[in-house]
Amino acid sequence: MTKLNRRHFLQVSAAAGALVISSPKLSFAQNMDEGRYRNLDANLGFYLKIDEDNSITIGYSVPDDGTGVSTALPMLVAEELDVDFEKVKVDKLPPLYKKNDDRNGGDPYITDTYKGNPIHQSTGGSQAIRRSYNMLRQAGAEARALLMKAASDQLGVPVSDLSTDKGNVINGSNRLSYGSLAQKAAMVMLDFEPKLKEPHEHKIIGTDQPQKVAKDVALGAQKYCMDMELPGMLNAVIARCPYIDGLVKSYDDTKALEVPGVRHVIRIHRIPEDLSEQKYIADGVAVIADSHWAALKGREALKMEWDDSRWAHADNAWIDSNFDNLVSNATRNVRLEHGDFDKAYEAADRKLEVAYEQPYWAHATMEPPCGIVDVQQNKVTIIAGNQNAVRVMNDLMKVLPDYTHDQFDVTLMRVGSGFGRKFIVDAVTEAAICSKAVGKPVKVIWTREDDLEQDFYNPKGRHIFRGALDDDGKIVAANYLHCSTDNDFATHAFPAHHIPNYRGEVIDSKVLPSGPWRGPTENVAGYAMQSFVDEMAHMAGKDPLQYRIDMFRETGDTPHPGFSSDFMVADRFINVLQIAAKNAGWGKELPEGYGMGVASFMTFGGYAAAVVEVKVDDDGKLTIIKASSAADPGIAVNPQGCRAQIESGTLDGFSAALGQKIEIEGGRVINNNFDTYEMARISRAPHQFSAEVAMNTIEPRGTGEMALPAAIPALCNAIYAACGVRIRKLPIADQLEKALNS
Repeated sequence: MTKLNRRHFLQVSAAAGALVISSPKLSFAQNMDEGRYRNLDANLGFYLKIDEDNSITIGYSVPDDGTGVSTALPMLVAEELDVDFEKVKVDKLPPLYKKNDDRNGGDPYITDTYKGNPIHQSTGGSQAIRRSYNMLRQAGAEARALLMKAASDQLGVPVSDLSTDKGNVINGSNRLSYGSLAQKAAMVMLDFEPKLKEPHEHKIIGTDQPQKVAKDVALGAQKYCMDMELPGMLNAVIARCPYIDGLVKSYDDTKALEVPGVRHVIRIHRIPEDLSEQKYIADGVAVIADSHWAALKGREALKMEWDDSRWAHADNAWIDSNFDNLVSNATRNVRLEHGDFDKAYEAADRKLEVAYEQPYWAHATMEPPCGIVDVQQNKVTIIAGNQNAVRVMNDLMKVLPDYTHDQFDVTLMRVGSGFGRKFIVDAVTEAAICSKAVGKPVKVIWTREDDLEQDFYNPKGRHIFRGALDDDGKIVAANYLHCSTDNDFATHAFPAHHIPNYRGEVIDSKVLPSGPWRGPTENVAGYAMQSFVDEMAHMAGKDPLQYRIDMFRETGDTPHPGFSSDFMVADRFINVLQIAAKNAGWGKELPEGYGMGVASFMTFGGYAAAVVEVKVDDDGKLTIIKASSAADPGIAVNPQGCRAQIESGTLDGFSAALGQKIEIEGGRVINNNFDTYEMARISRAPHQFSAEVAMNTIEPRGTGEMALPAAIPALCNAIYAACGVRIRKLPIADQLEKALNS
């Protein structure tokens, strides 16, 4: 591959007659340890290859965790390249690292990007589309321009006389396939910046495309980390301390080593060793065997004695009591404040003080954590089901400090659902520790019990509101105090900037380890804030839908200093509310025992709204009749994929709200399978579902986390409309039965 100007991120080379456009210059990492970087000239962040046989391949390093990026990202290139999307093959690349040659006292690692756009290498945070949208389109446009210039030279006509369609350059009756022009195009130099298509010119972006791997997934042919093997591989199952931050006191492996197939038993130490820091590897003992089954039986045969740790006293009641103490006595961290809340609240006649609570939630991914690692003398081979290969390498270097990034060979498989859980590299790190200890490749598979007992949970929280209305029923003052087991919280969210006197405060007290879960910070903020707005609307005697719309119209666009966004556009919020309401039939007359609830929320730069219709019987039985959800993520690259994410986020929210709850007794999690951590069955799903994507030409954001924050409060608000019972503590569980039968 012949390099052109390295400052331009773009390489065009002739390779076996192919046109290859690639980006080799990038460092996109978390927790970078600068001393360990090496120059990796051979690595690519993405490539677009057109072969002489007219085949087209796109390579990139973004994993797919079910959100459909392996379909949507190639659509961006295919759009600008003018090729049939179904003919585009997708190749998964390893992660890219690159060291800057120009030290000069500056940043030693490359941070400049191809035409201002970095190559994104992870899935999560609703970022894959947002960060790839311009860069991949520009690559497609570049290739198309090179092919047209090559055709112009060959035909002796100006480029302005040429057009492209379905992988051909066209001039009158002449149709030159891209493959026939590939080698010539690889030698062309452009002296202009190709113009990207306007939205009205799109033929692929904005069209429904089935997931490229849908058939393989449906037939069980899709490979996940759990399906993979390496030659000579052993299998490990780990007995992890069940107590929060607990340690191994002693163990006897005599019986375990007698189990047929068990080869080794090794100690796994907690990482980090500092108990004041959140762990990412639990303390335990690994049983390593020829098969997963033998390792499981070996773990059962271990005799373990645990140190139950500083949290032996902790249970749900203790955490609630601790919240009481913190609310009364702890220093509050003011995250957002404007106006004078105390003065406005004191002067108001109509006031509300209310608290909402939600439990710890687990990720409960369909594929539990899994990792395969082979630690060799000069190389580390990794197969993982994680959301970020860069994070995999960085975390493994904590336990393999003698290795540098260029010695890691990372393959990320399709992720069997992630929800943020698989940013954590614990299973892979455990496999690395085991492999280093025994000198062979090792696969670590977590059981469902391991997964639920040792998760990085969505934090438990209490949300205390004080609000006041003026004579017209408008919210003139609000104080939001969030007491949580994690201090990361969306105090900036609606309606914060729509209330003239507002104070958002947080208090945190960590217990269980926490991590991102489908809309981190916003998932519970949506439940609390939208429940509060609903209660204020009812206290004002206003229609809850119109109440929200009026707030947006009166205040207009406001700041929104959140992840992936700086500003909130009122009209976009109003639009999704109106779409969801129209599809639900908001305002129609409902039978007794039926009710509709509405909620809306902005997260990760996108707007979502939900209207839910429920039926509550006299005995408290809840039926979700219909869910109508709408989202505005900007341009919907693949609307079919967007609708799927809206539906799944809504259902995920309903499942959590209906019955999911992680409980603690004696300093340990007691829910360890789906009999005690209740996922909603199909009978609890809405009888009808409407998911609509608002169509516009605004640059896109992701949809993976957008729908959930509005879904939960819309359901709770619908329950209140149906039977007058306000859900202020999740999960809903049997609250309705108790309230209506008391």
